[in-house]
Amino acid sequence: MKKILSIVLILLGCFCSSTKGQERAIPAHKIFQYSTLSALLEGVYDGNLTIGELRKHGNFGMGTFNALNGEMILLDGKCYQATSDGKILSVPDSTLTPFAVALNFSPDTIIRLNRRLTMAELDKYLDQLITKPNLISVYRIRGSFDSISIRSVPKQSKPYKRLIEAYKQQGVFNLTKLDGTLIGFKFPSYLKEVNLDNYHFHFLANDKTKGGHILNCTITIGEIEIKTVQSYELQLPDNAEFNGIKLENKKKELQLIEGSRK
Repeated sequence: MKKILSIVLILLGCFCSSTKGQERAIPAHKIFQYSTLSALLEGVYDGNLTIGELRKHGNFGMGTFNALNGEMILLDGKCYQATSDGKILSVPDSTLTPFAVALNFSPDTIIRLNRRLTMAELDKYLDQLITKPNLISVYRIRGSFDSISIRSVPKQSKPYKRLIEAYKQQGVFNLTKLDGTLIGFKFPSYLKEVNLDNYHFHFLANDKTKGGHILNCTITIGEIEIKTVQSYELQLPDNAEFNGIKLENKKKELQLIEGSRK
């Protein structure tokens, strides 16, 4: 009987060790998203997820911070905050986010770009590269930019305004001659209730002094890295703000918030 009990305990120990190992492992090539874009549109600017927890899901991504306090840039495992007054700050793991997307990025495709493209031309060029439109496309574009227009939104105060109103206070910066990285996602149209079904880019300069949400740019030379993702995890907030609103996609509002792409 003692021998049988010992075997059972050993097996249980192996099972627990294996389970713990799986919990610690960061999923490869899976997009993790916290909350929905439609919730952000309605003014749900407070979440319960920390940046430390987000980084367990990936080393690459974007989002914002509680109270809509700036633009999030997650690059090479480090999280940065682009503030509305043009600063780039390193973000501690204890910081909370109401909306974010992350994954471990490793490209399927790498393309050398040797010609000048405006933002609209870049969108069309990326369209031509999509072979699986019903999957999620992720982009890392490193290059030199003749011009770039970026924005960030100031920290909001309660009662929160809806996003279409909050973005009227955004800080916009028109910059020239910068080297940096675009972090981008494009979700398929059937997921438009949870994320943007168009190209969505954030930017970080190589010297870590400038960054934010891309409104427009002209790239002259660079490297386009693309990852196509079929595994997607959505974690929803569980708070009074999220549970008390009606969620629906407002395409026209999103187009106004995103800005023109010329």
